[in-house]
Amino acid sequence: MNALPDRTLARLNRAVVSGRIIPYLVALMFLIMVLGALAVQVLSPRSFDSLGDATWWAATTVTTIGYGDVVPATGWGRVVAVFVMFASVATVSFSTAVVTAMFVGYHQRKMSREPEHHQAILDALERIERRLESLESRPG
Repeated sequence: MNALPDRTLARLNRAVVSGRIIPYLVALMFLIMVLGALAVQVLSPRSFDSLGDATWWAATTVTTIGYGDVVPATGWGRVVAVFVMFASVATVSFSTAVVTAMFVGYHQRKMSREPEHHQAILDALERIERRLESLESRPG
């Protein structure tokens, strides 16, 4: 049973193939970054000197670059950091998995709807095989 109708999957597949899905993924990562920076500022105001430092830290963490030049200094800041790291890795992993699964599933269903095409290919291969056998059986 398909969770999404074929029309929706086809539209999502086109968005993936064309790259139009990228802005949505970027927006999700941006949202995680902003929420992480705000959370660390509220829960651990002494972790960073400014909201700008907290935002820089959140951006490098969300993108999994993590320069290490700016890190939370308090326990609550580190708790927030763990959640931001897990959310960012999960978002990237989940997005990759969803996009891949949609792409593969769509193409599998598309190919399964073309049995006559498959049969035509099998028939052509059988004819080629028979011709090769007849050529191989000729003397000289």
